Amino acid sequence: MTLRHLAKSALLPFVALTLMAANEAPPAPGDVIAQRGTVRLTAGEIRDLVEHADPALKAQIAANPAMLAPLVRERVLQLGLAAEARAKGLDQRPEILQRMNDARDTVLVQTYLSTVIQIEPGFPSDADVASTYEANKARFLLPKQYNLSQIAILVPQGAAREAEEEARRKAAELRTLAMRPKADFADIARKNSQEKATAERGGAIGWVREDQLVPGIKEVIPGLADGAISEPLRTGSGWHVVKLTGTKAPAPAPLAEVREQIVGALRQARQQQAARAYIDEMIRREPIQLNEIDLQRAVAPR
Repeated sequence: MTLRHLAKSALLPFVALTLMAANEAPPAPGDVIAQRGTVRLTAGEIRDLVEHADPALKAQIAANPAMLAPLVRERVLQLGLAAEARAKGLDQRPEILQRMNDARDTVLVQTYLSTVIQIEPGFPSDADVASTYEANKARFLLPKQYNLSQIAILVPQGAAREAEEEARRKAAELRTLAMRPKADFADIARKNSQEKATAERGGAIGWVREDQLVPGIKEVIPGLADGAISEPLRTGSGWHVVKLTGTKAPAPAPLAEVREQIVGALRQARQQQAARAYIDEMIRREPIQLNEIDLQRAVAPR
């Protein structure tokens, strides 16, 4: 399989919300999990959303429940926009009804083909996966990574000017303290950082990919040397003093980390090939009859 075909077969969207914590009871079916204005999604509706999702996406969510939030957010926005469209009567316009029917038929055909075409459970083999990985290593290149720690002083965007200035001043003071000879950054973060999760770890954020750095930090970190401490940086959550403790150069992701991605891509490509063969055979048995002269007349301006 070529890189072009592998890219076409695509990764499924990444997602981030758990319906339940490891040791908690699941929410009741009617509990509201997500809401925007009058649009609400309950636990039961979200379970139905996952249950009836595309099988490949469903499998990814089952393997990693932390992949769900963007899917839920997108659904909430979709429901809100659909309600606005219906309120304007768009769902009654003939051309929109035609496109809706076309979309329904497309889903129906795709589902039908997935039922009549079964890819062998053992495909792809370990050798197939390994050879695809070797041929497409550049496709799986991990970006540069940074090992970061922080001291965070939280203040929301749009806070009063006095609160904003006080948070900035506090961050600057802590940065000055952290810059002193023999200062213990972890101890300062543990005692002063207001971001609880990292404060408990002495400010440690851990390894972060360059493409995952948040605005306000991503513009500064690449220019720091290992061991350097940034000036106070403003992000959406507040002011941060960030220490860079290590850097990893871009490198191919290990096969184990991308195996499921490759398996999904190869199975999807095999499914598409089989579907094309099924359709070709269907046309061979009963060719399509088309009167091209009358076709042109049918769409000619009147």
